Amino acid sequence: MTIKILHNQSLLDISIRLFGTAIGVLPLAIENNISMTDDLEVGKVLKVPAGGEFEQRLIADFFKNRNINPATAIDKIRLTEEFVDSNGGIEYWGIEIDFEVR
Repeated sequence: MTIKILHNQSLLDISIRLFGTAIGVLPLAIENNISMTDDLEVGKVLKVPAGGEFEQRLIADFFKNRNINPATAIDKIRLTEEFVDSNGGIEYWGIEIDFEVR
């Protein structure tokens, strides 16, 4: 099975849509040889691993039956321009924008 990435989707969005839980992010990343935090390219097709025991079918079916495709990703440029630059202070600092975590 495969799935096409929509605008502003992250692996977390796709995991919630397909498996009904965030736990599917790691299997999705491994199956597609990408990082869990990579920005995804719109239109790219991802391989979908079997959900196995971690699937939450009731939640996944909720999204599927209502044709809801979560799309909550925000890229660094948009984050900087629309959020961080218009606000200030430590409450609005962005990871890898204003500081790095090591």
